[in-house]
Amino acid sequence: MIVPIVSEAAWLGHLATLAGPAAWTPPSKSTLVVAPHPDDETLGAGGLIASLRTRGIDVTIAAVTDGENAYDDGIDIRETRAAEQYAALARLGVSSANMHRLRLPDSSVTANEEALLERLSPLVTGNTHILAPWQHDFHPDHEACGRAAQALAARQGAQLTFYFFWTWHRGTIEQLAGLPLVRFPLSAKQARAKQDALLSYRSQLQHPTGAPILPENLLAPAYRSFEVYLPS
Repeated sequence: MIVPIVSEAAWLGHLATLAGPAAWTPPSKSTLVVAPHPDDETLGAGGLIASLRTRGIDVTIAAVTDGENAYDDGIDIRETRAAEQYAALARLGVSSANMHRLRLPDSSVTANEEALLERLSPLVTGNTHILAPWQHDFHPDHEACGRAAQALAARQGAQLTFYFFWTWHRGTIEQLAGLPLVRFPLSAKQARAKQDALLSYRSQLQHPTGAPILPENLLAPAYRSFEVYLPS
């Protein structure tokens, strides 16, 4: 079981100081969300996705892997996780037509970074806002997605913003010191949509033969009344 290095209470105390009283305003342009595994998009940016869709802004999801290797016992849950992701994104206002399954191997995105760039490239123009995991997010698949997004944004002249997940559990406050982090407050409706979407990921919240992949202590950051981003 993963025990976060920094408590959620300590993170909240630190994050309360971000960006003064002004809330971050995301770009009002078509947004591509890069999700290393099914559920990352919801855990890291579910409230923002719901907000963008409410405003009528197009959101496309690049599902990089299907998360088939989530269970250590070797059970392939590829189809289960893909179905959960479709259900979760529907609750956030994103249709299946706006989801692109890239089918890269779970836990091996680093070895397939060139393929990732190639498959993401048709989804990005100079008028795209890319949301991707931070390139130092303490998981090889997340970090590879962050690097690919950064390279693609530079190549296409697209706007890039990083989101976080594993940083809240494996990182420290000192490791984020000096970064221009911003807060995106969630309305009650956006927070509820995010929680409803997370409930779609039953394979991560329950495990038939062991502890869940996402126990309550790892879900704490997803219950915040705001999300944290790093505009790049």
